[in-house]
Amino acid sequence: MMRDMSSSAWLRRGSSIVFDRLTLGPLIGGGALVSMREALRWMNAWPAEAPGNGQTVLVCGIETFLDVMEPAEAQNFLKSRVKPFVQEFQARWDQRGLVFGFGTHERSFELTASDEEVLFIRRDGERVRLSYSLWDGSATMNVARLIRDEQGKSITIGYYVLRVS
Repeated sequence: MMRDMSSSAWLRRGSSIVFDRLTLGPLIGGGALVSMREALRWMNAWPAEAPGNGQTVLVCGIETFLDVMEPAEAQNFLKSRVKPFVQEFQARWDQRGLVFGFGTHERSFELTASDEEVLFIRRDGERVRLSYSLWDGSATMNVARLIRDEQGKSITIGYYVLRVS
């Protein structure tokens, strides 16, 4: 069973997938928004400082990559390009949160029957093994569901892993 997390620790450490517009809004205006393409270019030359003045770096556009590639290609892209980026980000800026912002609805994400894995449902209905490919199978048991309270109801805003090894 996946644990729920309602604290804001994910803004300061680890990496997250966030799709809730109310949650992403303040991050977009925080000056630390970068495109997926720009973030991946950092692997060739990392900036001396993380962008923005806050504790969070928001990377946008990842769902476009996942939508245009074949599912197997998208999973390979996550494993071979994005996961190493997450690991390097954590090694360099472990006191900052890394957030992959999705411009899609919560219905674009599905949990496997055992709640161990997060799948991304593409526009064509195909599924991409998101949490497994992005955070590795070893991190699957460490994935937390990010929630916020809205009038006494828990709203899922995304998913989080503290550390990718």
